[in-house]
Order: sequence, then C-alpha cells, then structure tokens
Amino acid sequence: CACLRRGLSRARRTNAARGVRGVDTRTRHTGQMPSSSSSDASSSSSSSETNASDDSTHVAAVARASAPPPAAAAASAPAPARDAQVSSRARELISRGLLPIARGALVAEDDDRRPEPSAVDVGAARGQDRDRQGESLRAIKRKKAEMRSKDLCRYKARGEVCKLGKRCGYAHDVEGFTRDKPPDIKAACVFINASGAKCPFGIRCRFAGGHERMRGSRCVEAEMNVLGDEMQKRLSRNAYAFPKSDAALKAAGIEVKCLSFAQKSKVERNAGSQGYLGACEPGRVNERERRGPLDFKNKLYVAPLTTVGNLPFRRVCVDLGADITVSEMAMASNLLKGDRREWALLRRHPSEKFYGVQVCGGYPDLMSRCAELLDNEVRCDFIDVNMGCPIDGVCAKGAGSSLMRDTDRLKNVVRSMTAVSSTPVTIKLRMGYFDDPSKYVAHDIIPRATKWGAAAATLHGRTREQRYSRLADWSYIDRCSAVAAESGLTLVGNGDVYTFEDYNANVANPNIATCMIGRGAIIKPWLMTEIKEQRHWDISANERLDLFKDFCSYGLEHWGSDSMGVEKTRRYLLEWMSYTHRYVPIGLLEQHVVPKLHLRPMRYVGRSDLETKLASDDVKDWLEISEMCGLGRPDESFKFVPKHASNSYTKESAEAAASWVDVGEENG
Repeated sequence: CACLRRGLSRARRTNAARGVRGVDTRTRHTGQMPSSSSSDASSSSSSSETNASDDSTHVAAVARASAPPPAAAAASAPAPARDAQVSSRARELISRGLLPIARGALVAEDDDRRPEPSAVDVGAARGQDRDRQGESLRAIKRKKAEMRSKDLCRYKARGEVCKLGKRCGYAHDVEGFTRDKPPDIKAACVFINASGAKCPFGIRCRFAGGHERMRGSRCVEAEMNVLGDEMQKRLSRNAYAFPKSDAALKAAGIEVKCLSFAQKSKVERNAGSQGYLGACEPGRVNERERRGPLDFKNKLYVAPLTTVGNLPFRRVCVDLGADITVSEMAMASNLLKGDRREWALLRRHPSEKFYGVQVCGGYPDLMSRCAELLDNEVRCDFIDVNMGCPIDGVCAKGAGSSLMRDTDRLKNVVRSMTAVSSTPVTIKLRMGYFDDPSKYVAHDIIPRATKWGAAAATLHGRTREQRYSRLADWSYIDRCSAVAAESGLTLVGNGDVYTFEDYNANVANPNIATCMIGRGAIIKPWLMTEIKEQRHWDISANERLDLFKDFCSYGLEHWGSDSMGVEKTRRYLLEWMSYTHRYVPIGLLEQHVVPKLHLRPMRYVGRSDLETKLASDDVKDWLEISEMCGLGRPDESFKFVPKHASNSYTKESAEAAASWVDVGEENG
C-alpha cells in the first residue's frame, strides 16, 4: 500500500482542481452499462455423456437445447445502443478486460517496487496447507500437538475437574498458563452481556480482562447441527444403522462398497440386535416431511463457497438481505466417519431461515447413507449434491464434475438419495465436463432429474475444463431453462452476477427461479441489498469496515474467544479480504460505467485513507484492519498466505493506469 499512500495527496489535489467529489452513499447510479454475460461463480456441476431417452418429447427438448452457444467473448463489449455516453478510452479498457477508473484517482504503479511472488505464494494457488507452509503433514500435526500442550484445558479454565484425565492433551497448570498468556485484548467479550451470561472459555478468553466491567448488547444464540460426543463415537465405530439405505440399495441391486470387509461383517452380525440410532424412529413423521415444495422464486441465494462461505460470513450476508444460504461443501465420506472438522461445516445459525447443506460424493451407496444420516441428524431445508466441483482431488475420487462423465452413476446417486431422504434433494451442475459445445450434457440431465426425484437444479454456465475462465454462458442456461420448464424442474442460474442489472437480466426469463450468487457476494456482500433496493450502493469505507467488525464478532461466537478462536477469526477474515480488496467504489469509476465481475481494476487511491487501505493487496494492511476490527495485534509468528489466488492488480492494469494518468480532458 506504500505506492497508494504516495499518490494519495496528489490525487486529492487533482480531484479538488477538477471538481471531483464522492458520490452520496444513498444515490442511485443511473449511468449506462456495458453489456456482459451475467450471474455469479462459485462451486458447481454438470453432467456427461448420456444415453438418448425413449421419450419423444425429451428428445425434442434435447435437440432444441443442444445447439452450439454463441461466442461469449462478445458479451464483454458495450452494447451499441447503450454505449453512447461511455468514453472511447473506457470502451477500449473494457475491451481489454480492465475496469475504467476516474483518472483523478489513478496511481501509476512502479513495477520495480512490486515484490516478485515467492515460492510460498506460488504454492498458495494450489490451496494445500503443506504447500503454503512448506511443511509436511506430520510436522504440522506435531506443531499443533505442541500448541495444545501449552493451551489450558477447557475444564480447568472454568474451574472444573478435567473429565479426560491422562488422555487430555492440554495443560493443567493454571498459574503457568496465566503467566505466559498473551496480553488481554481491551474490548468487550462477545459472550458477556447484560443478562449475566458467562464466557465458556473462562480465563482462556483473550477478553477476560473485561469480563467484569465490559458487557456486550447482543445475546449469543446457540448454533444448530453440532456433532455430539456420543454421535461422533457411533459414526467413528460404524455403529450407526442405515436401514433405509440398506433396503433401497438392495432393491436397486447396488452393492455397498463404501465399507471394508471387517465393517460389513460387523454390520451383518449386529443387524438383528442393533436398535435404530437415528434422531427419530423409522416411520415417524418429522417436521421436514410435512414441509411444502421448495420455493426459490426471486429469493436471493448465496452460493456454497469453500473457505470463505463459513457461518460468520453467511450471517453477514443474511444481515444484508440474503434469503437462502448453504453450507460449505462437505465430503460425504468424512461425514460418515464422524470427522468433527467436516461436521463443523454444517453448523447453522438461527438467523439462517432457509438453509441447505451441500455434500460431495461420487457413488450411490456412499451418498445414500449420507442422505439418510443428514435427514435424521441435521436441521436443514434441502440437501444439495455437488456435481460440478472442478478440483482435481475431488474429481479423482469420482465426485464433483467427474459425475458428468458417467450419467448412469449420476442417476443412481440422485435416485438412491431421494429414496431415503424426506428432506428435498437438489443438484448443482456445470454445462459439461469438456470445453466442447458438442459435449455439453446439462440439457440432457435436467429434464431427467425430475424423474430421479430431484427437487431443483442449479446450472453454472461454465464447464469443468473452463474452471472460472471466460464469462458464464447465460444463453445456454436460458435454453436449458426451457427444457426444465417442460419437465417441471425448478432451475437456478449461476455465473457472474455482480450488479442488480445482472440479476434483473437473468431472472427476466420466467423459467429461471433465481440466481445463485458466489464471487459477487464475496467481493461485495451488499450486492443483496442492491438487488432488493434496485440501486447501485456507493458504500463508504466506514460502512465496509463495520461489516468486517460484524464478521469478527460472529467469528468469535463461532470459533471462540480464546487465542485459537481469535487467530482463526483473523485468518478467515484475511481470506475474505483477499477478495474484497478487488472492489472499486462506484463513485471512483469513469462516468456511465458499471462494474463487471470479469473486469480487473487499475491501481487507485480512495477518497479517504481507510478506503485506500481497503483497496490494498498487502497482507500487512489487512492485518492493520484486523486490529481495527477488535482482534488485537497478531503474534509475531503469525503468517498468512491467501488460499485462493485472487490478485487484483495485474501488470497490464498497471501499464494502462500509467498511460492514462496524464491524458487530457477529452475522455472525461
């Protein structure tokens, strides 16, 4: 951020000389918009080579939808009817994929001052902890064990007797812990309020110094879908019964292969004597079985987002107007093993009124048992099956996008899940696995999904090979929506939604129930407010900082207020900020230009020091913001590398900014 600060005073003088002022935060931006394919990106699915249906209606629908889509590249250029007021320079930058920023705010970047990405940064793009930290998994486990041995036992922290005895891996020396504990953060603990509630972390809390004199105003609501110790033991020991799945798989002639031979023999031995261990007995009608059909129509749907789409982030989205939220993608095999880290992804806050869980797996026996488990033990409104995740490790296991290459297996997955679950099952697809229009398969899967029992489908307008490159193909989504309407399947579109105009253009098709919003919600979560109020919100830097503060409060409630919880909250905040720094306030854009998700910003300075800091891609500035949000100063050993590579400022954008800073008034 150093180069931004150097240009701040110069930019302010230029703005004052040219009469440039900040746009009122409640003013609707009425400028012209360059045409572009719309909607948002996150995780998703599609299907693969499929057999022709005997139904003549289905064959006709497939023929209509299978026509090659038009080139998506033309969507990035402004429409001739709308670009009359857009300057020629802005049009030229947009054609190069750059976001035109007002010249008074631009900073010419000095490439010599920009550090080259380190080997650790390159490894970060792969998203693996051992790549990012340069350590083996064994070394990471050993380091975590050492950290636990220095942390105080949770029972001792509350003045109780430790129930684990010698099996406890935490310290029991209260005096030693208090002596070595980092200084308390001077702020109110989120768990202490006027009702007299006690902090569950006791003296481990980093805010313990204010427990007696500082009280918050908000009561902490208990989260749902928490895995209990007894249930975890049953799952880890394979002592949980799946009578519905066993019966459904047997009727379909599908062998249970997700169990070892020893596990199978154990299940068979206990089949006669074992009682039902679910939340409700077989045949009992629970609340979800009495629910009506899913209604997605015109509801704002936040996509399941790996790492960033955690519970605190979803709460921020709900505060800003989100109607439907989904958990992060959980692996079905880990859920069946009772993996606590995987189950933590399914936690739900009471403010999430319309909530789904997304699971990923590639085989019907595995997914059937997972669906029965979720139906019994998890409070959710629908179960979403990820059939479009493009990650290599997921596809190698036969899950995610690889299901699109085997439609028979995909069909068996959906049928086996809907046969055992009273909770509606939805699917999430991509257009296809291969980046060849003749091999797109979503149009063949969507009309058949209703017969398989799916309640709805979400279609991401990209292929697996395409990943997130190029624009989403909404023309293909529109054609698939006609096929979905004929079969009676609810269809949700997904891809590149970043403004309320994008949303309006996509839901103008009556066959599309709503849009799923992914990256647009990460970069600017107030997009939900913009859609509901039908305006561009030139949000101020202080308002954006307040959203980060809310996230930190929610994070401390979710991950805890001890040292580990504070650092987890900080780390996830920084992961989120690795996206949010890409946002450019609409008041700093060229006149009559509306931002698009695929346009990269040039380096600029904001209308205040805080706005400039929020635009920085320097981790040091992000850490300063985390301190401003009440997380205190991080430990000297704290290191952070973003999990996802989402840098804003490319070399091309720097060159464009340098060539534009001294341009005359003709393009103003």
